[in-house]
Amino acid sequence: MPTAISYNNTSLLDWEQLWKETVQKRGGMAVWRLPKSDKRYFLVDSSGGEKVGSLDLESFPAGFLVAPFTGLPYFLKAETLLEGSFTSDEIRAAFGQKAKHDQVQNEQKHQHFVHWVSKSIEEIKSGTFQKVVLSRTDEVEFPGNFSTLKAFGQLCQAYPNAFVCALYIPELASTWLCATPETLVEQDAQGIFRTIALAGTQSALDADGQIVSPQNARWSQKEIEEQAYVCRYIIECFKKIRLREYQEIGPKTILAGNLLHLKTEFTVDTQALNFSQLPGILLSLLHPTSAVCGTPKVEAIQWISQAEKHARELYSGYLGPVNLGDEIHLFVNLRTVKIAQEETVCRATYFAGCGITEDSDPEKEWQETVMKCQTLQQVLEG
Repeated sequence: MPTAISYNNTSLLDWEQLWKETVQKRGGMAVWRLPKSDKRYFLVDSSGGEKVGSLDLESFPAGFLVAPFTGLPYFLKAETLLEGSFTSDEIRAAFGQKAKHDQVQNEQKHQHFVHWVSKSIEEIKSGTFQKVVLSRTDEVEFPGNFSTLKAFGQLCQAYPNAFVCALYIPELASTWLCATPETLVEQDAQGIFRTIALAGTQSALDADGQIVSPQNARWSQKEIEEQAYVCRYIIECFKKIRLREYQEIGPKTILAGNLLHLKTEFTVDTQALNFSQLPGILLSLLHPTSAVCGTPKVEAIQWISQAEKHARELYSGYLGPVNLGDEIHLFVNLRTVKIAQEETVCRATYFAGCGITEDSDPEKEWQETVMKCQTLQQVLEG
């Protein structure tokens, strides 16, 4: 259990001071807010965290788990855990900071991405794989006074239905922020397990800039099939462990920030099945899902390693609190940005990807990544 727990409404200034001190001492930390919740948590592990090989989540102490796209996850134990909230006045005017975008570099990325989407479609038609997810990055510079916790606060305000997190692990030498809509593995105190298939993307804004009601959304065959691949992948994982007692709800359209997605939810009553090990077992099977990788998985990962010039690092991995209040909440790390602090500037790297199928249009896929980057950019850059 944590050695120090505070349930006071700790101020943003207090949290910023603790953040700076922990970075100086090479500790690890995570600040987060669960979807549709007002509670915000600050966890500190003075050791900086450790890599773990086992995903037997039952045996984990209270803490925070974060994994890259490929490779071993890191675990931060809840040595210190604070609970608090920020006022609007504390985070107001935090951003709208001017960021420098390199237009020449952006056009090069555009050409590279469209080229590899086209090649991916050719590979799909030749039978190499059925679907592949390609990602790209967008780099900008902020002034050196970038505040991670004010950014976190603004993302919480902008996206109440997302899992919002700020994370620092010394070994990674950078800070990560995310506002992700996608649950990977979740289990509540009553033993109800939950995972979702989330795929298919379109703008949530109409031509006049107004929010489109989810029930009025129209989906193409490409988007419907893309989401169906993710559903089939989850069901295949269930079959591997002979799990038949699950409930499937969806697909339905959901609003996530400035985007609409198709979502199908799967739930399992682990107490009724006496299957408390399910979250760890399925975590091992699911990650990386076809929503961030492709189908079949091995062939898709091999293709991604050829097509992408950047390292994904924590993008399209997963992260979240485990065994706090007998609950597990792990989310796919999407709508994310890596912040590298330097003396006079902060270098921000946004990550975004999209699912490629036989019916994909390369330019439309590029525009999808633009919309996904804007989820964070419109908050952090104003």
